[in-house]
Amino acid sequence: MEHEEVVEAVVEWFKRQPHIILVKKGRGEFPDPDVFAQDKKSKITFVECKPSGSSGREYLTGLGQAIAYTTLSNFSFLAIPQKEMVEYRKYFVVETIGLLSVTESGDVTIVKKAREGKPKFKSIRDRSYGYYRDLKSEEIYEILKTIYSAQGMEDRIKDSIWKTLCKMRELKSERQKTGWLLNVKLLLRDLGLINEDMSLTKNGLTLLQLGASKNKDLYIKELTRCFLVNANYIDILSLIQELNNKYNAFISVGKFKELLAKKIIEEKLATENTNVMRDLQDILRILRDLGVITEWSTVGHLGGRFNINLKKVSQFLK
Repeated sequence: MEHEEVVEAVVEWFKRQPHIILVKKGRGEFPDPDVFAQDKKSKITFVECKPSGSSGREYLTGLGQAIAYTTLSNFSFLAIPQKEMVEYRKYFVVETIGLLSVTESGDVTIVKKAREGKPKFKSIRDRSYGYYRDLKSEEIYEILKTIYSAQGMEDRIKDSIWKTLCKMRELKSERQKTGWLLNVKLLLRDLGLINEDMSLTKNGLTLLQLGASKNKDLYIKELTRCFLVNANYIDILSLIQELNNKYNAFISVGKFKELLAKKIIEEKLATENTNVMRDLQDILRILRDLGVITEWSTVGHLGGRFNINLKKVSQFLK
């Protein structure tokens, strides 16, 4: 099994658990696990996934990553294919870490329950996709440039970002500062562009470099990848396509958004307390701006729909 197959199997397994309200695929780079799950009591589970055919050392490394996740989650699991679980199970003796066995057909079995812990840091979430509010692609580049130039303490970086926002958006009221800076930080975090201290990640530096080049198409392509892959908007696109296949057309944009919001919650991409309709107002706009979906297209006398640019999306599918 490929790594992505193990991840998908675990994600689908969590979605079927009635006590789970939110499931998220992560980037698999500490502190972001392969799979994040949250239950009705705000208990958090992290899962480290490994594929078939890896060495014993790789699976023990995975166990070590699962141990590291106990500082951030209530429950931590290592998930590996069934064949390798049978072979290496005797070496996974850490009491706190749970074990998940994944079959070729995608069935998941708990081989060993995880012992609940008390994490030092815990991030409660209400959506599995990136938090996005309003920023345009060129504004994201300007903010990355500002962060790189500031190169200081977090407060200094925030002050620099605020000055850039005031210049771009003609903001004047200090009362707006906290809200704007929070929106920016959450977005850049979910895009995988900044670290917790707001310094640029490797992805952030790459996007900054592309934004400074003359070939803006490369910048837009990388930014699109960040939204679709890092911020999990590709999951939302999948639901849009599913709705298009089922209904062909919708009487209005509003009705389409209602159906999509309902689907997002059903698929546990967001909790029932999340204002998904508000999220979609901005998400659909950035997807259009990036050329991932079309403008609202009329379908005869039936209504309309957003069509997906499959050629543009396919390059990001694994």
